[in-house]
This record gives sequence, C-alpha cells and structure tokens, in this order.
Amino acid sequence: MKSTLYHESTMEHTTIEGRNEMREIKKTDALHIQVYQIVKEKILNGEFQPSERLVESKLAEQIGVSRGTVREAIRMLTKDELIEQKDSYLFVYNPSPDDIIDIYECRRSLELLSVRLAAQKITDDQLKDLEQIIKDTKKALEKNNTEKLTRLNQQFHDTITLSSQNKQLIQLFEVISTKVLYIRNCLLKGHTYSFPVLINDHEQILEALKERDPIKAETLMNKHIETSFKVVHSPS
Repeated sequence: MKSTLYHESTMEHTTIEGRNEMREIKKTDALHIQVYQIVKEKILNGEFQPSERLVESKLAEQIGVSRGTVREAIRMLTKDELIEQKDSYLFVYNPSPDDIIDIYECRRSLELLSVRLAAQKITDDQLKDLEQIIKDTKKALEKNNTEKLTRLNQQFHDTITLSSQNKQLIQLFEVISTKVLYIRNCLLKGHTYSFPVLINDHEQILEALKERDPIKAETLMNKHIETSFKVVHSPS
C-alpha cells in the first residue's frame, strides 16, 4: 500500500508503504497534518500493531520529512491517545480490557443520543444516504468484502451522528469512533460478527428514522450496540 507525500524541501512526490489504495495528499495541507494522517492510517488499519514501539527518526526517514515534522504529528496522535509515551519511548496504544469496555460504554451513550436527535432532525437527503449505504453493504456482503463492510458500517453510524446536527456531539463521537475502529481492526479480528444481522439492524433503525420516532430509534440502536458489547465480552 502506498501513500503520497510532498517532500518537505522540493515538494516532489515521495511514496511510502501505506494502504492498499493510493491516497493523494493535497499540496495545501500542512506537512505535519499529512504525516499525522499517514501514521494514523497505519495504526487504524493494523500495520502498526498495539504496543509496537515507534522510533521518531525511522518514521522521519521512511516518510521523507524532518524529525520535527514527525514530532508535531506524534503530539497530535498522543492527544488522540493512539500513541503512548513510556520512559521517553513511543508505543502504539494498547488498551486494557477495562479500557475497551469504557470505550464501548461511551460509544453506547453517544450513539443513543445521536439517533434520538437524528430522528427529529435528519433530512430527506440524509435518509437517502443511509438507504444507499445499506444497498452498498448488501453488495459488499455478496462479495464477502469484509474491509468494505466494516467501512460502510462506520459510514452508517457517522451519517446518523452528523444528522443529529449537534456539533459538540459530533466532535465527541469522532474521538470515540476512531478508538472503536482501532479496536475492531487490531484487537477483535478473531471475533465473529454476523453482517446479515448488522444489515437487518441498520434497516430497522432506518425505518424508525423515517418514521421520526426517537424512542423506537433509540431502542433499536441500543439493541444493535448490545451485539457489539457481546463481541467485546466474548473470547475469540
């Protein structure tokens, strides 16, 4: 996988091993933001493993930027709690079992509030977006494309949160959803989740949103998230 980065001095393209798809990084983006996004992707997709030590100088050499630029990106990732510093060494975040439960409990609270507000505020265009996501999810299931299924699942929940039209809630959800995605990709790979059940849950939630029924939508979302809790609690 490759990512494209504009070199610090020449602004020429520098390629590094990244995701399976080429990701163009805009020339107008601040360099440390580009590095932040690249390293974050590597953490979220499991290329950098939990508890793996990251060396600032090696990252700088690999990406083709200065150590100062990497340091700025690391600060942002530390703030996101995706990187931890122990005794002057940097490590990829490795949540404890209690951390994982805490994260999923926060997710539950935020998602229930999101869907309750969305039932009152969601637009017709956003409802159509959710319908399309479900259609795309069914197609991905037919092709057994697990990576796309995971991405579409996240997109479904993101769309509902955006539909809440609550800026503070959206910001909080972004922080938690990043950690949930990390846990799914890196720590729960061996756990079983039924995508047909997921699609059925999403269809029911969508119908409740169309009916503008916040209580029904919240009840269905709670049931849906409870399935995720069972996955987290069960051994692989």
